[in-house]
Parts: sequence; structure tokens; C-alpha cells
Amino acid sequence: MKLGQVLQLTALTAVMGTFAATSAVADTNSARIRNCPDSDWCHYHRTVDKGWRHSPLAQINTNNVSGLRPAWIFQPGHERMGLHSTPLAVDGAVYLATNPSTVWKVDGATGDRLWAWEPEMDEAVVARSFFSHTRGLSVGDGRVYMGTADGHLVALDEMSGEVVWDKQIVDSSRETAGFSGAGTFVSSDLFQICQNGGEYPVEGKCYGIDPSNGDIKWTFYTTGRGDDHALSTWGGDTWKWGGGGAWQPGTVDYANNQIFIGTGNPNPDYDYCGDTCRDPNADAIRPGDNLYTSSTIALDLDTGSLNWYFQEAPSDPYDYDASPGEYVIINEDGRSVVLHPGKNGFNHVHDAKTGQPINVYADMKNQNWTSGFNLETGQWENMLWPKAGEKTLVCPAIDGGHSWNAGSYSPDTGLFYRVTQEWCMWLTVAPKGGADYITAGSEVRTTEPFAQAYMAAEWIGTDPPGDTNHGFLTARDPVSGDLAWEKRYDIIPHSALMSTAGGLLFNATSDGYVEAMDAASGALLWRFNNGSGHNGGIISYEVGGTQYVSVASGHGSYVGRAVHGLNSEKAVNFQESAVLVTFALD
Repeated sequence: MKLGQVLQLTALTAVMGTFAATSAVADTNSARIRNCPDSDWCHYHRTVDKGWRHSPLAQINTNNVSGLRPAWIFQPGHERMGLHSTPLAVDGAVYLATNPSTVWKVDGATGDRLWAWEPEMDEAVVARSFFSHTRGLSVGDGRVYMGTADGHLVALDEMSGEVVWDKQIVDSSRETAGFSGAGTFVSSDLFQICQNGGEYPVEGKCYGIDPSNGDIKWTFYTTGRGDDHALSTWGGDTWKWGGGGAWQPGTVDYANNQIFIGTGNPNPDYDYCGDTCRDPNADAIRPGDNLYTSSTIALDLDTGSLNWYFQEAPSDPYDYDASPGEYVIINEDGRSVVLHPGKNGFNHVHDAKTGQPINVYADMKNQNWTSGFNLETGQWENMLWPKAGEKTLVCPAIDGGHSWNAGSYSPDTGLFYRVTQEWCMWLTVAPKGGADYITAGSEVRTTEPFAQAYMAAEWIGTDPPGDTNHGFLTARDPVSGDLAWEKRYDIIPHSALMSTAGGLLFNATSDGYVEAMDAASGALLWRFNNGSGHNGGIISYEVGGTQYVSVASGHGSYVGRAVHGLNSEKAVNFQESAVLVTFALD
């Protein structure tokens, strides 16, 4: 086990994180997780059924947030690629996942370590995988659920950290893909999680799991196995190596007995077919629209069957997979709608039951891949099709106009808050047969003795025309897209957002600051330097009558590295790190 370290700042002492007596007996029964108490943060987006990232707590508010001070700091002691995850807080205990697949439980009031679990992993898979990191975990029915980089799904006893069951779900020794996103505890009968893998020539899958024993109840194949409609959008048998999968947790729509999931990109990430790519008979590596990759899918909870889908990048020539971005369920004039911010830079609003598009609007300013989505024809119009061997400016860049740093919806202001990434890339797609200039992965599809990353292009991050790369925090009406306010950042932020009932909006920046704003106006009310960039979540919870705000800090991740790579003169000598910084009022 790697030692954690706790700094109890209120006492100005430092205490090494040894195993402490369990003072908080966490209650994670299924009813509590489904109906998350105001005091808790039960799921990646706080609740499993809204995706709001909004805390109902208001002890910390616009009048007193200036008195926020560090209460404790937890340092896990392993900074591999920084800290990407969102912690959970249930009944006084905080659960944290760190890279590549380690789980910690700490006391929510003091930061004292209660237990830690570090898996014995297939180091060959961990070493070669692009996804040897984690963005979170799940809890429910007395167990903590962790998907590992080498394809295991493990349930730990919430009290002791001991393994309850351990199942090899993905054959990562062959597929290289595994788990990097948190799963979703739906009920005592269902846990849902998907494998990653868009960068690998594999058949992506989403799973319905029995949370009591880890048995697979159903499997949905994101490249269309057994689905004639989907298979007709792939040339020949290319679906067998079509990638997809998914790497972020879904949002549960209990009213319609379904879960919304964003799927990964097709494989390879780029293809040489240019403007003929959508034709399944074209000369291409993966001709056709490649359903159900780069799509929103709504899956039936009982069977895993498809209720509806919406493809956010047909035949995806840009790597704009739909896995980044939360699914936000709100009531609009008596109708349940779901909002998804896509990597393609657009916000997509659908009728939750039927999937009918209600509005699709650009959230970023610098995108050139389409002139927009036509609600009447149901088509993306005037798509940009890069030609093989030709250097093409594509906006947004490969890491998207929206990334996996989730936004927040406040029921108090009625606004949806999101960070947009204003950057582009110079893309040169490899010609048929491959090229020696590709940025990453193999030149041709390689599946033996194990799958190798296959991306088939060179991409170089660059500024948008007439400007420098930058980010915006936008506050919009979630359905109409009307802009209430926006705030520009010269360095793109890559932290999740959090709104609260105290009228606050929290963000954390790539150059080290966590900040609280007035959610109604965007006015800055408080700022603190955590000393490192941010790529993870911000949560709030209550223990013993005290409200805490906990911030995952630590430069790292592919997106974080790309941001710093374009801003090395502004963010000088930032080192990768991992720390959980927790605040409370004086």
C-alpha cells in the first residue's frame, strides 16, 4: 500500500495517513443512493438520476464564502497522470479513486485515512494502455465498485475495503481496453458500466451487472452486433473492430426505465475516405456512419436493448466521441428533456422518452466542422471532410469543444453552466496503407497478440483563427441556449463545475486556482491557490452540521497536458500531482 498523507491545517499539524479507526459508519443502501440526501454526494454527478452536479447545501453562500478556508488536505502519494476523478461523500465518509485504479476511504470531517485498496494488476496492460487512469467510482448496498484499467470490476466492502467479489469483465490481455470511467449503481438489481476502447480495434461494449455478485445480466454492443440497422452502416465486417465503448457514467431516467450513455469514437479515429466516408461501400477502413459510435444511446434498464439514439458525428472524422459530457435531465413545461454537451462543441437537447431533438446549438464560438444541425431534416449540414495527406484546420481540436469536466445545472437560477474549449488542430489523415507521421498508435490495424492503439493521423494543437487558445465558462438557458453571462479564461480550465443552493458556482483552473462565483451574475467572490492544475471534480457535503467543499487537484491527463503544452509560457513548470483539498468556513 502507498502511504497517504493528511495535513490537518486547522491544527497546523501534519499527520501521515495511517489506518484510522472507522468513526463514520457509512450507509450506502440502495434507497439512500437513489434518493441522495442533501448532505451527501452519492454519485459521480451527485445523484444518479439528474446529472446536475448541484449541491442543495447553503451554509456556504454568497454572503460568507469569503471566509472559506482549507480544513484538511489528503495526498494519496501517487501522482500518475494527476488526479482526474470526482470523489463521493456518503454519510460522513469520502471515497476517492486515484490512477490507475486505487480506492481510498477517508473521514469527511478530518481527512484521516480509513482504508485503502490497491489492486494487483496486469502490468503489461497498464503499461501499454492509453487509459491507465480513472475518473471515478460508485457506491451502493454496502459496496464500493471500481472498474480497473486491466478490465476487472471489483466490489469492496464499504466498511473494511476488503474484496467482496472480483470479476474479469473485459479481456484486456487481448483487447488492451479496460475501465476508466465510473459506473452507475442503478438499484440493488443493476449496476451499469461500459468499457473504454475507441482508440483500439475492438468491439466496444456496455454492461448491465448484478451488483451482488458481478455477474453480467446484459451486454449492449456499441458497434451493432445483432442489430441489422446498425450493421448496415458499416462496410462488411468492419464493425468487429469498430471501437466505440464508453468511458463516462450515464444518467438514469427512472421514469422511462432507461439510462443515457455517450459512446466512444469509431476505430480507427481517422479514415482516409474523405467526403465518401458515409457510404458503407466506400473505399475506407470503416466505411459508413458507424452506428452506434459517437452517439447518445438510451438503453432499457432491464434488457439493455436500445430505446433511441442520436449520432453526434456521423462516420466521425474528427474524434468527437459522445462519451465526454454529462446527461442533464430537467423538466421543461411539463416535459422531461435531457441535455448533453458534446465533444463536437454543441449542446444537444432531446425529449427524454423519445429522443426527438428539441434543440441543437453551438456552445463554443470557434467550430468549423459543420454549419449546424437541421431539426427538420435530422442531418448535420456542410460537414468538413479532411482529405488524406492534406493538412486541414479542424475546430475544435481532438480533445473537443467540451471535455469530460462536467458542467452544472442550478434549479435556483435555471441556468446550465459549462466550460467550452476554444482551440483547433492541424489534422493530416494518413493515406491508405498508413504513414510514418502519425501522432500515436500503429500504422495499420493490429489485433494480435493484442490490440494496439490505431488512430491513423497526425494532429497538432493550435490556436483558433485570429485568437489564442482559451476557454469560456458559459451560463445558458439549457433548452433555448440563450446566454445569460460568460467568462473568458486565457488558459482553458479543465475542472468540473458545481453549483449550490447558496447561490454559488465553483470552478477550478488549469493554473492552480479554485474559485467561487455568484451563480446569477458570474461575479468572482472568492479565490484560493491550490498550487496545481485541476482535472477532477468539485463536491460538497455535510458532516456534523458543517458544510465542506472538496476539490480534486492535480495537473495531468491528456487534456491537461495538451492545455499546458499550448500555454507553457503562462503556466511555468507545472508538475503532475494529486491532492484532495477540502474547505470549510472559518
